[in-house]
Amino acid sequence: MWLLVRQSSGKMEEREYPPGLYFEIGDVLEDGAVVMDVPYPDSIDDDLEALDMYDD
Repeated sequence: MWLLVRQSSGKMEEREYPPGLYFEIGDVLEDGAVVMDVPYPDSIDDDLEALDMYDD
């Protein structure tokens, strides 16, 4: 998973994290960097389960 983060110095950089971790925009990482963007993959992951649909 790639993240776009802003370091405390103001510098923007991309970082790669292993799959299975969950980040949201605005999260503060262990080194003080802030998550600015979480790009989504172009394809749907086969491991994801569809949510149940509810009838009204």
